[in-house]
Amino acid sequence: MIVGGGTGGHLFPGIAVAEELQRLGKEICFVSGKRKIEKTILKNRPFKVYELDVEGFLGRSMLDKFRAGLKMVKGIFQSYRLINHLNPDIIFATGGYISFPVVIAGKIKNKITALHEQNVEPGLANKILSYLVDRVFISIPGSEKSFPKGKVVFSGNPVRKSILTKRPKEHTGLGLLILGGSLGARFINELALEIMPKLLIQFKDLFVFHQTGMEEYEKVKNVYDKTIPKDWQERVRVFPFIEDMGWAYSQADLFLGRAGATTLAELFAVGLPAVFIPFPYATRDHQKKNALRVAEKGGAVVVDQKEATPDKVLQVLKNLLNDRKKLQEMAEAMKSFFVPSSEGIIIEELERLANV
Repeated sequence: MIVGGGTGGHLFPGIAVAEELQRLGKEICFVSGKRKIEKTILKNRPFKVYELDVEGFLGRSMLDKFRAGLKMVKGIFQSYRLINHLNPDIIFATGGYISFPVVIAGKIKNKITALHEQNVEPGLANKILSYLVDRVFISIPGSEKSFPKGKVVFSGNPVRKSILTKRPKEHTGLGLLILGGSLGARFINELALEIMPKLLIQFKDLFVFHQTGMEEYEKVKNVYDKTIPKDWQERVRVFPFIEDMGWAYSQADLFLGRAGATTLAELFAVGLPAVFIPFPYATRDHQKKNALRVAEKGGAVVVDQKEATPDKVLQVLKNLLNDRKKLQEMAEAMKSFFVPSSEGIIIEELERLANV
């Protein structure tokens, strides 16, 4: 039983492990929430998906916290019944508040349990759950200090096989991929709308691929249609959500966006240089810590959101797009973080624990 949700960052590592388990002929199921993004990412997957209606606590009013608490208690009972019915050998949690009731119920049922932490700085739920589970898998060296000794295994962050399949480049110029994460990022979208007309003038061979998030798509597309000359519009492709990220990464020479853990893992896998503008309100500032760890090795440039004016980010992008040698060096630094056998490490350790 794989459980995760809230954002693509918690779902995609679980999907990568699920894909490998299916390849090995194992029986699996997935437990997630009921948000639109969860339904979108998990639709048409070749495994059974069960939904729980739970909510997070942080940054909410007392009334909303009380409601979330009631849903969490209900979620524990629902998880207990589901585990009792399906009787999984192993429960593997990849994060998000959805993990909490399932892992709690799993421990009550005395199941083998494990969690996967994608960030350098773990969230509160994973810190609490780490004392209950049998193993904690980490993605980036340094996060082990946040967990109980003796439980931590460095696995890297699993990525879907489709990410690793190189696709033909559908243009002959430079490619810029703009991504705010699976939920989109209003700041990134608005920044891109300011910058792109100027960047397209300077780089006549630039092609832009922009994922806006579901809620921002119409607005962003309309602004691009008004500000980009018609004969240039084929150079700007806008998507609410990109299902085939392997294709998107294959079109790009540079990335602009947030520094969520799954985004990092996929950039590591494909060796794509990045300009990171970390989400400043991420729990414990984990996105900035993720981004700085990558920048230390030369794979990325980090710009704080409060300093990310259109002029500054435009200059950073221009400097990099004008320096092919620098982009290649950054790509190699990115690739050095990649753990190619991540899901295999996780599965082997879980099966050893469960003796299956």
